[in-house]
Amino acid sequence: MTALVWYRNDLRVHDHQALAAAVSSGLPVRALYLLCPGQWEAHQVAPLRRWYVLSSLRELGQALAALGIVLDVIDCGDFAGVPQALADYCRRHQVSQLFCTREYPLNELRRDRAVADVLGGLGIALQGFDDSVLVPPRALKTGQGTPYTVFTPYRRRWQHYLDEHPPAPPARPRKREAVAFRDDNSLRKALAALDVPASLQAHWQPGEAAARRRLQGFVREGLAGYKAQRDFPAQAGTSLLSVALSAGTLSVQRCYLMAREAMAREADTEEGALVWIGELAWRDFYRQIMANFPHLAWGAPFREETKWLQWQRDEQCFQAWCEGRTGYPLVDAAMRQLNQTGWMHNRLRMVTAMFLTKHLFIDWRWGEAYFMRQLLDGDFAANNGGWQWSASTGTDAAPYFRVFSPIRQSERFDPDGVFIKQYVPELHGLTGKALHQPWLAPMLAPDYPSPIVQHEGVRERVTAAFQQARDIGGSTGIVEAVKNRNCI
Repeated sequence: MTALVWYRNDLRVHDHQALAAAVSSGLPVRALYLLCPGQWEAHQVAPLRRWYVLSSLRELGQALAALGIVLDVIDCGDFAGVPQALADYCRRHQVSQLFCTREYPLNELRRDRAVADVLGGLGIALQGFDDSVLVPPRALKTGQGTPYTVFTPYRRRWQHYLDEHPPAPPARPRKREAVAFRDDNSLRKALAALDVPASLQAHWQPGEAAARRRLQGFVREGLAGYKAQRDFPAQAGTSLLSVALSAGTLSVQRCYLMAREAMAREADTEEGALVWIGELAWRDFYRQIMANFPHLAWGAPFREETKWLQWQRDEQCFQAWCEGRTGYPLVDAAMRQLNQTGWMHNRLRMVTAMFLTKHLFIDWRWGEAYFMRQLLDGDFAANNGGWQWSASTGTDAAPYFRVFSPIRQSERFDPDGVFIKQYVPELHGLTGKALHQPWLAPMLAPDYPSPIVQHEGVRERVTAAFQQARDIGGSTGIVEAVKNRNCI
């Protein structure tokens, strides 16, 4: 009999509950990854992310081989082929127990239910672990017994839960007699089929070892200043760990524990550590939303009444946004960063998303899909949650009348234009006010486009659109009284 670890978005050997449980079973252990390129296509997974996952798989295979565990990679097309592929593999290797990390989006849940049905018929025991989150998605309920849909009370309850149930990642499995690493043919073919420019690959280091080094460096050098620096894209103020967490080359439990240990060890890290831990809470929050409201995977807005919003379908403006040609320097620099590196600073994800959904009033689902096609750290729950927040259609969403001014955001968070000039070289000759509003000095930036939309009047247009949605849907309470507050 054999214990099988089914790897998904958890590509590591450290802090891995399913792997530890399989080893503790006392049975010989094998590991398996099922390639689903058809599902990647359906989910619009960025080519760069596919490269990261496949390259991390190669490192994982080497690490497991050193522990005496063989990793097999099988191409089964898409999720529909997973149950039969798993059943065949389990028969071939006499698998009696299967261990895996739970996943929460709808298609993944349907896949896993189908697997449970098939393997249950074979008498194979399945054990799943909530190893991609700090708090299981259905562990926390409001006083009314419903899932949390507002972040602040969730955050308080989340921390209380962790105080009572501190995470305790399992130890790395003991090394057994090493086996030879086989560079799987399916893996080689999948990597060879990708067309990812070397210039994109050069920005990133896949695999668990690189992720652990980055975490250690961030805690040592960046955690104390995280709160003060995280909103400034020209500074190295963020952890850059989102890709490692989304692919599971790093455990969220390890991130949390190292931040807490740093707080206990060095008082000056507490402020930054608490803010960073808050970002881990946001990550859990969006996962519990996805688990409790699966209809969001169908492209539905969380706030049902907002389905009546009459979005603009302006392909030309959308393409200008995608390419960083809107005429607003910070928006354009952010989009070019995304296109050139596969990543975007978190503050700028909000700025660009709100520009698309409020200034251009283009459907948030267009932007959500574009981000997934580009982002190295593309994570369905976080991406969906962020876009719906910006569009004011989601849980805990920004008030519909909140509109980020791309000019003020530029002046506040890139005052000297260091980030802007890195990605928008057409503006190298500008300084001061003209740098953030280049239309004031068109002769000095002749190759830079004029704004495709005016900032003035955006809030009024958005207010009218939400009012119209209320009228169409016949619902009440969508549009609250607009108080005397300015765009931020």
